[in-house]
Amino acid sequence: MNSSLFQTGSYKRNGTIEKIKFLDSLESISIQNKNDSIYRKFLFDLSDEYYYNNENEKSYSISQKVLILSIIAKDTLSMAKAYSYIGDYHQISHKDSAYYYYQKAEKINRLLNRNYQIGKMLFKKAYILFLEGNFIESEAQIANALLYLKKENDVEMLFAGYSLLGTNLEKLEEYNEALKYQLLAKNIILKLNNSNSNLEQKYLYNIQSTINISNIYEKTSQYDKVIKELELILTPDLKEKWPQGYVTVLGNLGYSKIKKGIIKDTDNYFNEALNLSKKNNYENNKVYQLKNLGEYYAIAKDTTASIKYLNQSLQLAQKLKMGDEIKMTLELLSQVDYKNATTYDKKYIAISDSLTKAQRINRNKYARIEYETSVIEDENKLLSTKNTYILIGSIVLMLILLSIIIIRYIKSQKREIEFRKSQQKAEEEIFDLLKEYQLKLSIAKELEQNRISKELHDSVMNKLYGARMQLGILNEYNDEEIKEKRLVYVDLLQEIEQEIRTISHDLHTEINETQFDYTNLLSNLIHLQNEIGTTSFTLHVAPEITWDSIDSLIKVTIFRIVQESLLNISKHANASTCHVSILLDGDLVLEIKDDGIGFDLKATKQGIGLQNIQERANTISAILEIISKPNKGTTIRMKAKIGSL
Repeated sequence: MNSSLFQTGSYKRNGTIEKIKFLDSLESISIQNKNDSIYRKFLFDLSDEYYYNNENEKSYSISQKVLILSIIAKDTLSMAKAYSYIGDYHQISHKDSAYYYYQKAEKINRLLNRNYQIGKMLFKKAYILFLEGNFIESEAQIANALLYLKKENDVEMLFAGYSLLGTNLEKLEEYNEALKYQLLAKNIILKLNNSNSNLEQKYLYNIQSTINISNIYEKTSQYDKVIKELELILTPDLKEKWPQGYVTVLGNLGYSKIKKGIIKDTDNYFNEALNLSKKNNYENNKVYQLKNLGEYYAIAKDTTASIKYLNQSLQLAQKLKMGDEIKMTLELLSQVDYKNATTYDKKYIAISDSLTKAQRINRNKYARIEYETSVIEDENKLLSTKNTYILIGSIVLMLILLSIIIIRYIKSQKREIEFRKSQQKAEEEIFDLLKEYQLKLSIAKELEQNRISKELHDSVMNKLYGARMQLGILNEYNDEEIKEKRLVYVDLLQEIEQEIRTISHDLHTEINETQFDYTNLLSNLIHLQNEIGTTSFTLHVAPEITWDSIDSLIKVTIFRIVQESLLNISKHANASTCHVSILLDGDLVLEIKDDGIGFDLKATKQGIGLQNIQERANTISAILEIISKPNKGTTIRMKAKIGSL
């Protein structure tokens, strides 16, 4: 939606009814619009148009809508503006509500450092306080407002500010100061640009300023100055452009004349002003003119007419709740109607007390609004502080959690490094075992080769040489005896052939046995232990175990546990037999079982050997179980998960 719709010539030419219909249609079709700054500006302009066309309820409804949209969008600038609009709606009938919303708008504008808007809100609050008769508080607010407004180039706001300050001072009977600020207000009108619209505005401001100044002259009994000032502006042009201002000037001019002692035909001023007030429904002006007529007839010694007009003024003032006018009228009636003077005096005292109490209540009410707003503001600050603490706490907690994660990661990396080191160490141990075993195999192989070489040289070669020599000799003869001897040497050659085959077979078997694997390494360990002790050790390894796929750390651990266990059994168990088995049952299961003297697990402190076995099992996260009773032997069982590392 575009706000320029309100600036078109066709819209401006429409009458009020047509304008309202047009605005209603715009409002109904704008519901689906996106909540953006353009749409919110359009709603503000729409609210303005309703307000200018005296559709206050619709203007108020739009203002409430744009406030909600601004809160949702977190648009603080629009929120402040909406609060101000809602305050304007309440200004006539609910001044305390208006004050509250102006206060909220002021607070937001202070947060945004919008000095001009702060000044405007302070002015509006001061005006409400003035209407409620709280002139001291109003003076303080408008003085504060002017500190902000003087920095801006808004002549109209400055004029309004100086005028209101002067009027407050007048009510407080500080007439010199009041005149000073009213003259400042009048002088500032000259700064308005001389455009056509501003000329009209300057004219009306000049009239208002003259009325304000003449009021001060009237209060200080300078009636000549009042008459001079007001006669200059009492023109047909004023009656046409500002009828209500014309009525005010008529009444004030007539009043100053009767106070000056000019009685003849002065009632014409009041009657004309009263008739215009009735015609245009200027209720407040009717009260003033009726009172003026009553005072005029009192001076003219027409008591009956005076009492009549004063009573009419009193009744209307009571209806409109115009406290000051009620007091002034009662005071005049007490002077004119001698018979009922006591009654009027009592009413005067009662209304004075009532007004004083009302003013005190109003002062307390607006002070309470200020206080409650500040309390809400403090609560918001406290909430903001709490939220800040929560945010800081959350950040600290996140940092702690992050630190814990980093520490755990570092520890995990450290464990990984230690694990890799242990793996490398295990690989090195396996390599050392291989090297040691290969050295032993090489020595055994060399000894066996020497034996075979000697066997071939000393036995087979000598036999072959002897058989060859004998056959050579026998080949020289061909008798039967010689043939039999040849057969003997042929048999010898067969025997030599068989011996060579046996030696070859033994050599092949030895070569196969020298092919290394992990089972051979364990078998060699068992074999060596059998050679040095009295215990008979046996070994069974499940053939389905593929040792090449098993982690080196597990293989080294098993080897060292078997080695440590066999050593302990040889030293302490007095066992006849010990059986070592390695099986595959989901997990890799090592069992070492002897028939030795055993021991009491609870009564006996674990030695270094058993502690070493436990520590080695822990390195591969294996489950270790030791079962032993006195004279019942000992069983060591370890389960290791093949894929746990």
